[in-house]
Amino acid sequence: MPNDNIKSMVNSLASGDNVKAQDAFKNALSDKIGQALDDKRQSVATDWLGSAKELEATKAASGLDKVQGAVTTPMGIGSADNLAAQTPGQEQEPVQEPVEIDQGGENVEPAVVPEV
Repeated sequence: MPNDNIKSMVNSLASGDNVKAQDAFKNALSDKIGQALDDKRQSVATDWLGSAKELEATKAASGLDKVQGAVTTPMGIGSADNLAAQTPGQEQEPVQEPVEIDQGGENVEPAVVPEV
C-alpha cells in the first residue's frame, strides 16, 4: 500500500537509514505512478467505447444509410464500371487508377551521409 511505503520512508529517515528510506520513496512513487496510469487507461477506454456508441447512435439517427442510392461500399469496389465488365460466376480484379508522381521541377540534393 502507498501509505505503508510513506510510513516506512518516514520511519527510515527518523532512524537514519537513508538507503531504506530511498527504497521506500521509490516504491511509493512507483505505486502512485502505477495507479495514475491505471486510472488514465480506464478513462481512455471508457471514452473510446462511449464515442463508438455515440457514433453508432448518430449514424442511426441520421437515417443516411436509408437514402435511395446511398454508397455502402468503398469507392472503386463494386462500382458500376467494375460490375458491367463482370460475367456471372467470374471475379475480376479492381481497375487500378494511374498514379501521377509530381516532380515539381525542384532540384533536390542527395543526402550527405558521413562515413563511419
